[in-house]
Amino acid sequence: MSKKNIVITHGYSDSNKGDLAITQATVDGLKEFYPNARITLLSTFREKDSHFWHHNRKMKTNDIEIIQGILPTPYIGGETSIMVNAIAAIRLCKDYFQLLISKYGIIGKIFGGRQYKAYSLLKCADLVIVKGGQFIFNDKEDLRGNLFLWRTLQPISVAYKLGKPIVVLGQSIGSFASRKSEKYAMKYIALCNQVVVREELSLKLLNKYRLKNITLVPDCAFFIEKKDVHIDLSITKEKEILGVTVVNWTFPENKNPKNAKEKYINNLVLSIEIAFKKFNLFPVFVPQVTVKHHGKSDLDLIYLVQKKLNIKGVNSLVLKDDFNANEMVGVYAKCKMLIGTRLHSCILAANAGTPIIAIRYQGFKTQGVMKMLGFENFVHDINHLKSKELTKNIEAILINDTEIRFQLKRKVKQFREELNEMFRNLGQ
Repeated sequence: MSKKNIVITHGYSDSNKGDLAITQATVDGLKEFYPNARITLLSTFREKDSHFWHHNRKMKTNDIEIIQGILPTPYIGGETSIMVNAIAAIRLCKDYFQLLISKYGIIGKIFGGRQYKAYSLLKCADLVIVKGGQFIFNDKEDLRGNLFLWRTLQPISVAYKLGKPIVVLGQSIGSFASRKSEKYAMKYIALCNQVVVREELSLKLLNKYRLKNITLVPDCAFFIEKKDVHIDLSITKEKEILGVTVVNWTFPENKNPKNAKEKYINNLVLSIEIAFKKFNLFPVFVPQVTVKHHGKSDLDLIYLVQKKLNIKGVNSLVLKDDFNANEMVGVYAKCKMLIGTRLHSCILAANAGTPIIAIRYQGFKTQGVMKMLGFENFVHDINHLKSKELTKNIEAILINDTEIRFQLKRKVKQFREELNEMFRNLGQ
């Protein structure tokens, strides 16, 4: 099948290094097997957002077109209030109206605005790729949660009505706040020609609904290779490095979110303190997500953890460079091990052959990917994090370092072969 025009939906922010890795890997894979294709990335951000090109600062170097997508986020910036929510609701209604009229030729061209351009690109597409990650979900069965789910699924609906081949690429599906929401999402996913999930728990969920053309392939970010980087590590005084990534999680599923967050922070701090004082590991924090879209960035929590460590006499370093995906692999290659709360910090560390201790915080993705790597015993739940168990894993890695690195490199090589095969057969 000739693929002259390929459209990738649900582009996010390059300030989310995991999402950047997925998008970069997707573009790299497509260019390798379809070098003459025109690739367009539909962003979930609005072009009127003053930060639009900052969100796409790395991806725009790839010689692809990047525009506002189908029903982008109705919010601009990270602030929320009654007034902001009201304006967002008006924007969403306007976008939806413009999307509806975009199919009516000259009327759509005149009044469809940016929705018309996104619609027109989908209309010309030979293949539509729903980018990998985890965004087909809803945390709460409320208006905002359900609107998010509905809006997220609309690019699939539009592409299907246009008769375009649709591939969901490297997704973790869910979780859902109710069976109703789960069924609703499955109706849209069933419209796709091919659904590629990245871990077994999502595969099990989709098989429950007997959907066709479902395959399991490792996360696209395993396609990212290392690029060496220079980092000033003089502060470590030649100690081996404990890489750390954190997530500023709100604990939406917990009855007492504030208490749960305090426990998470305190257990993480204690584990890092033990690693520093007992195992001579120097903590280096790597911000994976610095975009403040609907919430705080990782840096906010990193600085809080760093302050608590300073009180305990533990020095640490926070990296502030704006790395691309390949450079992030180079960063993790410098670590003895990684305590990774962000899933893609774990994946990029695995690409570097660096041992991982993962902390899961949402859905199936982390435990699913770690199981595929063969390290499901190195996964901890953010809601029940215990320093004692983390410390056991740190010690186990120090004892079995060579064996673990060998297994990681073997698995990553296997995953890349599977990803090559997937890209080769897209849309067949």
